[in-house]
Amino acid sequence: MKKSILLVAFLISTTFSAIAQDMTTLKVDAKKAYISSANMNYDAIFETTYPKVFDIIPKEQMKEMFEQMMSNEQFTIKLVQVEPNFEFGEIKKIGKQTFCLVDHDNVMEMTFNEPMEDGEMMTDIFKSSMEAEEVTYDKEKNAFRIKLRSTLIAVADELTNNKWKFLNKDKENKLFSMLFDEKVKAELGL
Repeated sequence: MKKSILLVAFLISTTFSAIAQDMTTLKVDAKKAYISSANMNYDAIFETTYPKVFDIIPKEQMKEMFEQMMSNEQFTIKLVQVEPNFEFGEIKKIGKQTFCLVDHDNVMEMTFNEPMEDGEMMTDIFKSSMEAEEVTYDKEKNAFRIKLRSTLIAVADELTNNKWKFLNKDKENKLFSMLFDEKVKAELGL
């Protein structure tokens, strides 16, 4: 009887220890992914990205998309590194994969090339379309500072050698739906 109790106690402590270690690793890796994005370091971003993403969008094409999105004939976007204030969801094992949703602060400055006629209207549009917490307009710079909460979806599986890799959650979960089935989506509440 004592052996059974000791065995159960050992298994429980081992499980909690593994989860705590996993969360420790996740926190370090999430910070690395955040800093890579804030600095727009493409190689580091790709290193922290869930690899199946590149089956849909090759790295070079993704880099071109980022560059076009960040600077074009209408505006320039600069990401501002801030304290991310991470909130980690529950680590969930679904099939042979492990997931965690990681919410964090994101700040960007969007500078328009042409003078903005109605900064207040654009402020309201950014707030609603991007679900931004704060949007301020600097008329002198013709720039908006946009603060919002973003979500990283952390994944560890055989493909990643059980190391945490990430993809950004978009509003409609389009990319996520291309990579994972409805069961995973439902269990994560997406």
